[in-house]
Amino acid sequence: MRDPSEKVLGRLRATGMLLAAVALGLLTAAAPAIAASKVHRVTLAMRDFGLQPATLYLKAGDRVELVIQNRGATEREWSAGRGLVDNPYEKGFRTDLLAILKPRVSGQGYDLEQLMTTNLDTKEGVEGETLARLSQEVDVEPGGQVVLDFTIPQDAKGMWQMGCFLPGRYESGMYGALLID
Repeated sequence: MRDPSEKVLGRLRATGMLLAAVALGLLTAAAPAIAASKVHRVTLAMRDFGLQPATLYLKAGDRVELVIQNRGATEREWSAGRGLVDNPYEKGFRTDLLAILKPRVSGQGYDLEQLMTTNLDTKEGVEGETLARLSQEVDVEPGGQVVLDFTIPQDAKGMWQMGCFLPGRYESGMYGALLID
């Protein structure tokens, strides 16, 4: 016959092992949710006449915090999209990536603006011509930074352009690409 204290110890061990198995199961089940909530933080530095890195690699479905820092001596602007429009009368993108991403915006020393354009590609603009939104931009003061927090939708896959359209900047190499797969 077994000692009653051995029976109690046996039951305690069995209960402990059962609780450990349940806890492990709960942690394993929660792992995908924990992984899904992980934020991919990317820093983009705007310098005099350049973006570093010049190419950003992102994945559809990821939650991203894109930190854009102005490390130059003067104000910089950043916009991203497809269908580059870069002529003396219009600057920006025909398809605006920020409108698709709908980011939560925070930071210091920045301003979120709309780039405006006429619908004309010629010099024959008519005074009072209605303006249409072409794309959004983020203006960042020297030493400032803006954080764009978003989850990338599946329909954002592909190559996107980014750049600064202040006079002479884009032409001098202040542009790059966002590749989303």
